[in-house]
Amino acid sequence: MPIRIFIDVALFLAVLLLPPIFPMVMALFLLYHYESFYEIIFVGPIIDSLYGRPIANLYDFSHLMTFISASLFISSFFIKKRLKFYSNR
Repeated sequence: MPIRIFIDVALFLAVLLLPPIFPMVMALFLLYHYESFYEIIFVGPIIDSLYGRPIANLYDFSHLMTFISASLFISSFFIKKRLKFYSNR
């Protein structure tokens, strides 16, 4: 459990200090490493509140990272059931 706390702190420091794509890639790897990585739900809104801006092509939709992180979280449940190497956990 202490390693999980260390990883959470590192992830949130990455959100604050690195460009927005790096914490999302890190969260994606952690999402498939842990069985239920709920922290990805909080990473998206934090990135959007710090770096988000409206996208004109998407009708000024400014919550893109929130949408990506929520969709990754939901789809991970279905993908993990189909992965052979993940079913042993």
